[in-house]
Amino acid sequence: MEGGLNVFTAALLLFLSPDVQGTAHLSFSNNTQVNITQDGCGVSKLCVQTPDNCDPSGNSSCLFVSTVSSVSVPPNGVDLSIELSGESAGYIAVGLTANASEGTSMLFICAQNSSDNGTFFFRTMQMNNTDDTLTPTERRVTEIRGMVNGNMIKCEFTVPNVNASNIRSSEDTAFSVQLGNGSFEGGVFGAFNVLFSSKPLDLTKPDSNVPTTAAPTTTAPISNTTMPSNTTVPSNTTMPNNTTMPSNTTMPSNTTVPNNTTMPNNTTVPSNTTMPSNTTVPSNTTMPNNTTMPSNSGALQPHAVLLLLSVLTLSVLLRV
Repeated sequence: MEGGLNVFTAALLLFLSPDVQGTAHLSFSNNTQVNITQDGCGVSKLCVQTPDNCDPSGNSSCLFVSTVSSVSVPPNGVDLSIELSGESAGYIAVGLTANASEGTSMLFICAQNSSDNGTFFFRTMQMNNTDDTLTPTERRVTEIRGMVNGNMIKCEFTVPNVNASNIRSSEDTAFSVQLGNGSFEGGVFGAFNVLFSSKPLDLTKPDSNVPTTAAPTTTAPISNTTMPSNTTVPSNTTMPNNTTMPSNTTMPSNTTVPNNTTMPNNTTVPSNTTMPSNTTVPSNTTMPNNTTMPSNSGALQPHAVLLLLSVLTLSVLLRV
C-alpha cells in the first residue's frame, strides 16, 4: 500500500512540476539556439506582432509570433514551425482558433519557472473562448527549444498536422491568431491575457495579413480643361465638356469626346470614337472608320455637300 502511494505521489509531482521535460506529447530539440527576427516576414513566413511592425530582435516589449508551414497533406493539414517571443514574468502564448468568440483555442505556452531560477518550460493548453478557462491538453509538439533572459522569453517549436476543420475529409488552415501572456505562480497558470487577436489568416500564406495596394484612382478632369500640346490621351478616357485640345494630340480607341470640344489641326482620331454635338473638327484631321459624327459638327455632312453643289449648278444655269 505504501509503495503504491509513493508511485502516485511521484506521478503527481511529475505532472505539477512545470520544468519537467520529455512528456509523451512533447519532444525537445537537441539544438538549444533560438534566433527570432523579422527576416522573411510576409515573404517566407507569416508574422503577427504587437505593437505593429515591432522587431523581436531589438524591442523587449515586442510580442511576436511567426509561422512557416510545410507542404499540406490533406486531410491531415500542415506542420507548422512557430517562433514566439515576448516579455513576461510568467508565460507568453500563441493561440490558434477557428472562431475567437466561441469554441476553444489551442494555446502553445512558453514560460519560465521563477521558483527555479527562471527555468524555461513548455506547455499546451486548451482555452474555452467563452469563459477563458484553461485546461491542460496533450497536443503533440516537436522540436521545442527555448530560452529565458530576465523576463524575455523566446521559443521555437513545430506543431504537426494542423487543421482547423473538424471534418477530416477536408483541410482548413485558416485560424485567428491570438497573442498574449499570463502569470505562473505556485505551479498554476493564470488567465491568458489576450493582447492581440487577428482576423482569420491562412497560416500557409506568408502574405495573408499583408495589406494589398489598391489601384490608383484616376479622376477625370473637370470641364473647361485645356490640354497641352503633344498630349497622348489614354484608352477608355472620357473627356469633359468644353475641352480645348491642342495640336498634335493623339487620341486612342474608345475615347468619348464631349460636347463643345474644339479639336485642333493635325489631330488623329482613332477608330470607334464617339463625337458629340457641337464638336469643331478642323482641317487636316484624320477621321478613321467607325467614327460617329453627330449633328451640328463643324465637318460638312454629305447632304450639305450635295445641297451646295446643287446651288452652285443652279447659279451657273441662271447666268447662261
